[in-house]
Amino acid sequence: KGFIGAIATGRSAANTAHIIEKLDLPPLPSSIGCNDETLGGFPLVCTNGARGVMLLHKSHSDVGQHCNDLHPTNAAPHRSDTVPLVSTNSMNNNNNNNPTNPFLKQTLIIKEELFHNPLSTTLTLQTLALAHRLGCATNYYHNHHIYAVVRNEEQLALTKQYHCGFTELYCYLNETENENILYNEEDAYGYQKAMELGPPSKLLILCDTEKIDEITNLIRTELNGAATCNNASTDAATQKATVIRGSFFIEILDPKVHKGEGLRQLCHSLSIPLEEVIAFGDSDNDIEFLQMAGWGVAMKNAREVVKEVADEVGEWSNDEDGVIKTLQQLELEGKLHFPN
Repeated sequence: KGFIGAIATGRSAANTAHIIEKLDLPPLPSSIGCNDETLGGFPLVCTNGARGVMLLHKSHSDVGQHCNDLHPTNAAPHRSDTVPLVSTNSMNNNNNNNPTNPFLKQTLIIKEELFHNPLSTTLTLQTLALAHRLGCATNYYHNHHIYAVVRNEEQLALTKQYHCGFTELYCYLNETENENILYNEEDAYGYQKAMELGPPSKLLILCDTEKIDEITNLIRTELNGAATCNNASTDAATQKATVIRGSFFIEILDPKVHKGEGLRQLCHSLSIPLEEVIAFGDSDNDIEFLQMAGWGVAMKNAREVVKEVADEVGEWSNDEDGVIKTLQQLELEGKLHFPN
């Protein structure tokens, strides 16, 4: 009916591919963000607003050549970077010859990278040092992969809880968990190999749920000088990092980055007015996202801090197909205006 579906997520592009495949939405018209109607595209804001891309699903035979470059030029689109079919992770006793990640069964093409705002080297090293001092493992997001260093069984358990079977995209940088191995700034606290690949789109510090608020406040104080929560009105010039509380993790992003800013840049790329956008969210990382959109809807299962900033609190949760039911209700109420 003329609406464009898009996803804004904390995940990487590859970890969102199976969701996009399920949605099976029609390609964007050539007049919106795509010069070739036959190729179409799916707009995605990933890693909590740090990166915006147009994704395609094509068969291998449709791709002219293999390309490891995730920042394509105006040339024809190619496959995205290589993902191993079998996990090479020594801490994962899973020789996964039948990958659970549907991404590996598809050809994911990044037709166009719309924007990318990774962390600076200074912020990256500062965050890795802080996590190391706190005894926490850190996820380092670069392109499709997540890199981690773990030093004990507790950290290993948290990383496995986080990747939830998507082992092909999760890479441990150390062979065994060993608290006696000393890491320091010279080896980027164990993340030197990841840093050589390029700056992270985001860093994610894993910690015990019972300590999540304490560690979140400590990290905000260390990085930004105060334990206050980031929000859309915060002056990025006064912030050194965007810090977002999760369920058992804390996300660190460039100070300009959040889902709301990612939405703004996506809409700018597609020439869509923000006031025509309806956004749905349930977690802390959706606060700026709902504030930036023309109409922000908090899911029934959303945290209270999200409901407080929303224009509307939905009647249904994620598990009750709340997004589609709310859109259907808005249509019945005559609040959706379809293009002619």
